[in-house]
Amino acid sequence: MLAMVVLFYIFVFNYIVPNAAKISIPYAWRNIPLMQDSSVVNNYLGEPEIDNKKNTLTESWFKGIKNQQYKLTVQYSNTSNLAIAYKIEYHFEKWSLHKNYLIEEKEISK
Repeated sequence: MLAMVVLFYIFVFNYIVPNAAKISIPYAWRNIPLMQDSSVVNNYLGEPEIDNKKNTLTESWFKGIKNQQYKLTVQYSNTSNLAIAYKIEYHFEKWSLHKNYLIEEKEISK
């Protein structure tokens, strides 16, 4: 019985949760404007919650509740200030289980 419970949790946390997270990505995050200036990206996505462009050339946005939160990170080129990559991550917490998933990642070839 214990083995069945363990297998069920493994199935849920390794298959069901990440696939459900892919389906429910915030709508505006489905078409990130790559190769656009940071002002265009900010106009499309809104003001970032974490703005580190001065140091690391990245901006981050968060959506969702505390236990089920999406994070979008956009990286800009250091020469032209164009969006060259993005990454969507999903953080899931339930009881004492915490897991981070990489939902989508895309980078423009240099």
